[in-house]
Amino acid sequence: MMYEFAVIGHGRVGGALLSILKSKGFIPVWVVSSKALRGGAYQVHTTIPPGPGHARIVFITVPDSLIEQTSRSMARLWGEQARGLIIYHMSGLATSEVLSDLAANGACVASLHPLQSILEARKARAALKGSFFTVEGDPRAVEQARKIVDALGGELLSIGREDKVVYHTAAAIASNYLVSLLSQSEALMQSIGLERRHVLPLVKGTLANIASHGGSALTGPISRADWPTVARHIKALEDGFPDILPSYLALGRYTANLAARPWPADLGVARKLLSCDELEVKVELLKRRGLKIVFTNGCFDILHAGHVAYLAQARSLGDCLILGLNADGSVARLKGPARPVNGQLSRAAVLAGLESIDYISIFEEDTPYNLIARVKPDILVKGGDWKVRDIVGADIVEASGGRVLSLPFKDGHSTTAIIERLKEK
Repeated sequence: MMYEFAVIGHGRVGGALLSILKSKGFIPVWVVSSKALRGGAYQVHTTIPPGPGHARIVFITVPDSLIEQTSRSMARLWGEQARGLIIYHMSGLATSEVLSDLAANGACVASLHPLQSILEARKARAALKGSFFTVEGDPRAVEQARKIVDALGGELLSIGREDKVVYHTAAAIASNYLVSLLSQSEALMQSIGLERRHVLPLVKGTLANIASHGGSALTGPISRADWPTVARHIKALEDGFPDILPSYLALGRYTANLAARPWPADLGVARKLLSCDELEVKVELLKRRGLKIVFTNGCFDILHAGHVAYLAQARSLGDCLILGLNADGSVARLKGPARPVNGQLSRAAVLAGLESIDYISIFEEDTPYNLIARVKPDILVKGGDWKVRDIVGADIVEASGGRVLSLPFKDGHSTTAIIERLKEK
């Protein structure tokens, strides 16, 4: 039996659903679209109509952030008219609970999601055909979904409401992160004069191997425990593509575990402490790669929770955080002859253990002005009660079009206070 249906949101998915279901004998009654459409046999609305009309099935294909709002508007407008309707939203992440306002009015609600990447509207119809769809929600809506997915030429998979976040994460890794990984590969290829098309046969061959063999399709240096080759990869990325190195290392360790090969403890350990000359070269490379550089400085004599929170916040402002660290002599002149408690190399070693810090450079002067002049960061940050106009190096950064910010420290944390408490005890 074919049913009358409506679609709210005529985007890539909504348009494809409308077209395919119509071709399979389902009867479109109305569509809500912000674009001008020629409806033909169905009405086109710019807003949700005051009632469902003859539609017995409604697909909500708006962006995820608008689903709950749309559901609430439908429930307010339709009231008891929603009773007995079958209503789906098409989000991979949200559950059927976001349609609770409609369910309260007696509608049978569910989430129905195509496990497919749809980029272009003109290719959406072909992409949906033969795809897997996941569904969760009211049993009556789930049963109707089987008929709809059959008409779409797909296969329906039932999942638990509590499983949707894991499901969506898996889909994002398989689709979105694959795009990111291939973008990294393409960047490396382009640097030696090759193009994306040169690596695609390798990708297609790998996908075919995965389809046949799963994780056992793994090949390459890590599967052979060829650590000298991996070390050369790491060196090449350090020298030319430092922004790609972190994901290479993370995936390398995961791959080693998959291949049951212990990752060498010293392989890929970042050298974060750089001289001023080394840092200048590194920053030039990072800027060529399009990375936004953040700079901050301080003594960081006894690292505490306030420091950690501040540095994490500073790192979130850009792609790379550089820390200018006061040398021992500089700390003594600023804090008094009893400081620092920890020497500069000890302080640098502790700070290097923080994920938020990418590079550290020790400066001997009382201020990091000369270091800032050589680095020329995109964003200069200081913590505490520093006013922007008083931050050393602000003139350099602002003159080159950068930003200068003052971030508050976390209350209740102070190196001086820690030292005083220790003295008292």
